Amino acid sequence: MKENLALALGHLFGDGGISSKGRVHYCNTEDFLVKEFVDSMSFFEIEPWIHNEENILRVNYPVMLGRELWRLFGRFSFGKDTKIITSEIDKIPLSWKVKMLRAWFNDDGTVVNYNSKYRVVAIKQKLRPLVVFIHDTLKELGINSQISEDQGKWILRITKFKDIVKFRDKVNFSENYRKAEKLDELIKGIKNPHDLTKDKILFLLRKSSKTRKELSKELDLTLETIYEHLHGRKTSSRKVEGLISQGLVGFNKKEGVNIYSLI
Repeated sequence: MKENLALALGHLFGDGGISSKGRVHYCNTEDFLVKEFVDSMSFFEIEPWIHNEENILRVNYPVMLGRELWRLFGRFSFGKDTKIITSEIDKIPLSWKVKMLRAWFNDDGTVVNYNSKYRVVAIKQKLRPLVVFIHDTLKELGINSQISEDQGKWILRITKFKDIVKFRDKVNFSENYRKAEKLDELIKGIKNPHDLTKDKILFLLRKSSKTRKELSKELDLTLETIYEHLHGRKTSSRKVEGLISQGLVGFNKKEGVNIYSLI
């Protein structure tokens, strides 16, 4: 039961918090997330006050419970915009951090699946140290992500296919949640994952050096697609690195044709 407090921590960093005096509060429009939070707090055997306010369920616990959470995890929340990653939270086991992230992403995470050019899993926070903690925890799980400033807030994005799949397999959203279903749809919708195609190119070049035309024929991809994987491409918003700029592939010109090989 105590490990389930990790879910409570995630929700408190998401749509909840603790007041300066210690009152614990949480709100959400999703009934099952409110139940998840309340169940995770059952360790303390204290019944919450729950009331419905314009289709938003609001949960409150007494001051004594907030102070008990401070005793266990440090003063990680003590008023508006005061949330911090305490040394106590930083030291919790990785399995606890995974549960914490799952609850946190349930509240604040998004799955963006607009088109083939922009598919990401993201989470936005006001305070940079919070997204740094998420980034570092994902890194421990072998999941790469990027942090950038966005309209006065900080956003963490998981953009690469392999990392999105790892996120689903190791963290994910709660089962049957619409965000989890949207994540599955995103992954299924990627027919030729960029990262996997790069891996296939590296595998072929490991066998022998090849021209772009030879790679195109073996992988059944256009010459333009092979070029982008090797040399990279630039979109209106960012630059996508290729295998050459990553230092994995080099090329020599022979009779006017590029011959690619592993470095």
